[in-house]
Amino acid sequence: MLSIVKEFTVREVEKAFRVLISWCVRFLIVGGGRSGSIEEAYAKAAEAVTSGRITNTKELADEMKAFVPTDAEFEAEFCTAKVSQNYLARYYLRALELRLTNNPEPEWVPNETSVINLEHILPENPNGNWPHVEPETALALYKRIGNMVLLQATKNSLIGNSPFSAKRPVLKASAYNLTAEAAKPANWGPKEIGERQARLAKLAVTTWSLSVR
Repeated sequence: MLSIVKEFTVREVEKAFRVLISWCVRFLIVGGGRSGSIEEAYAKAAEAVTSGRITNTKELADEMKAFVPTDAEFEAEFCTAKVSQNYLARYYLRALELRLTNNPEPEWVPNETSVINLEHILPENPNGNWPHVEPETALALYKRIGNMVLLQATKNSLIGNSPFSAKRPVLKASAYNLTAEAAKPANWGPKEIGERQARLAKLAVTTWSLSVR
């Protein structure tokens, strides 16, 4: 990153940072055994930038193409991804929301934790309010991206472990499109979480695009 700042023009630095964010998200979601090869690829790319062999973002993207998850790989992994860190989940959902509303730079997102809370629709411990979902199933689905929505902090504190019938009108009234869309099903469980996450996965491909722009 330092070599990019030093060697690229201001415009190319802006484009490069946008691409780097997309790569980082794709690496985080796809994961696996790529870390060693990624670090080596980054080091070689940085050396190429410093030496002048790579002079712009398009050339940098071409250099890294073999190491960055493809659209198909990214979408497939996003379909079943779980997110343990709340700040990452908030970032993903906020960026996806911006992409849905055609924001030209959806990957640039402030993490407004005091205003925006993360709501898990199916709670980790569903108790008697969710009799149709087994505890083991809830535990497996709790951290799936498809089970998470953004809510205003005040609204989030009110619904807690409430049944979906109580959460639904709150979700529907949200100003966030992706949150309101989650209120469309009559029930909430494995099927609904999977379907929503598949939709988010398709949106993710264009949110964290590989195109240089």
